[in-house]
Amino acid sequence: MANLKKREIIILVIAALFVLYAVYAYLIAGPASKKVKTSADSVKIETFKSDLTNDLSKNNLSDFDKYVAIRTGVNSGNNPFLKKDIYRAWLEKDSKGNSILSKIIYSGYVDSGKNRMAVINGLEYRTGEQLAEEGYVLKQITPSKVLIYDKRAGSNVEIPIQE
Repeated sequence: MANLKKREIIILVIAALFVLYAVYAYLIAGPASKKVKTSADSVKIETFKSDLTNDLSKNNLSDFDKYVAIRTGVNSGNNPFLKKDIYRAWLEKDSKGNSILSKIIYSGYVDSGKNRMAVINGLEYRTGEQLAEEGYVLKQITPSKVLIYDKRAGSNVEIPIQE
């Protein structure tokens, strides 16, 4: 240390002071300044939660939102407790006369080489996609008709093009 110049000693002393201040700030002053605030935050959370539930109960889903929600549930798995034969019999008995298939309108056909698309109720579908109406899957597309599979009844239905 005797060989150090006065300038070097001053720089080392200033650096040591910075190190001491950093140790004080992180180890001593840091934990002491952190205090738990419980009462105000819990009230804010409760008001936020009640406001959120009120807003969600007021808003109804649009048709597009319902369509997106149904599409996200595709391939969600099979229910092992569902007896398909009993359910199909109940569905056929219940749905006589007021079929959703009467509301499905096949109005267009698009063939772009690799992709075939059908326009059904104003929406475009490829083979294998689930329709906006719950429980129906587009199975086959031809220029004159489409083949739709009804998951609930377990049957195929042909719908001709309507121009």
